[in-house]
Amino acid sequence: MTLTGTENTAGASVLFREFDVVYFDLDGVLYRGKQSVPGAGETVSELVAQNCGVAYVTNNASRTSDEVAAHLEALGIPAKPAEVITSAEVAVEILRKHVQPGAKVFVVGGEGVAQALSEADFSPSRDPRDCVAVVQGFGPEVSWQELAQASYLIQGGAIWIATNLDSTFPTGAGIAPGNGSLVGAVRNAVGRSPDGVGGKPDLAMMHKVMAVAPGRKPLLVGDRFDTDIAAGVAAGIPTMLVLSGVSTESDVWRSQIRADFICESVKGLVREYARPIEYLDHQYFDCGDARAIYFEGNSVVRAEGGTRLERLRAADSLKWSLVNKVGVEPFTSGQILLNLGD
Repeated sequence: MTLTGTENTAGASVLFREFDVVYFDLDGVLYRGKQSVPGAGETVSELVAQNCGVAYVTNNASRTSDEVAAHLEALGIPAKPAEVITSAEVAVEILRKHVQPGAKVFVVGGEGVAQALSEADFSPSRDPRDCVAVVQGFGPEVSWQELAQASYLIQGGAIWIATNLDSTFPTGAGIAPGNGSLVGAVRNAVGRSPDGVGGKPDLAMMHKVMAVAPGRKPLLVGDRFDTDIAAGVAAGIPTMLVLSGVSTESDVWRSQIRADFICESVKGLVREYARPIEYLDHQYFDCGDARAIYFEGNSVVRAEGGTRLERLRAADSLKWSLVNKVGVEPFTSGQILLNLGD
């Protein structure tokens, strides 16, 4: 997959050439479960070959950086453990502000949480006795018993740090409950929220990945508005939403924060990116061969022509133009309907 030239057609360019480092979320972006997202390996390999920096930033705390890097390599995606930032690592840095090194900490989640604690000189334990803190992360084997023991400790005054609050988790079979759902179960039991959260959109996670892989023009690629896109917005860097994971076209339309770029998958990084163009003072937008028009009388944005993705990009740009210029709010109770056609 070799590309030539930056500008190809009016309003279109090869997207990754505008950036010098790309930060990738993992679940739903580069893989789903054990399977690679189609084209992920070729895409990241092309970026590396073109001297674009890469790093991986995941809210999934179930595995260590070494395990994640090995998984990526097995899928044909070039990765080094030092390039992988997990929410467990950031959660443990937050824990340092509350608990002295050497303290015994109850682990909920996978080995990634336990290793991060050990590397930070804490004493990770699966036995709740004498634990002064709880670090809760995702793990496919997390049980009711572990959630109950964590709840008892927190009710007794233990510090509680969550690695992340993703409510769902994309797998090869579909969308499953994520760590945020499990944290919610503990929250319901103890009647309060965690003392700290390590994962995106928390800025601590972004500061860490930006230190590991610095760049003058970074891009964050993710599949969730509430974590990935929100993290990029908070950090002041451009974002790209992919539709290969959790988010759908409906989520794009309802979102109250905006991704700078929208693609079906990471393959969009190494393809021509058709940009929406505004015409006639926010009355309609074109994107490639698609056009989105706002019909005020019917409160409908209708997009026609081009590909479905081009129609979505045009409609999204029109939505934000209406919000910014005339105060229309399509994601409120009286929302504007979206018609993307077939």
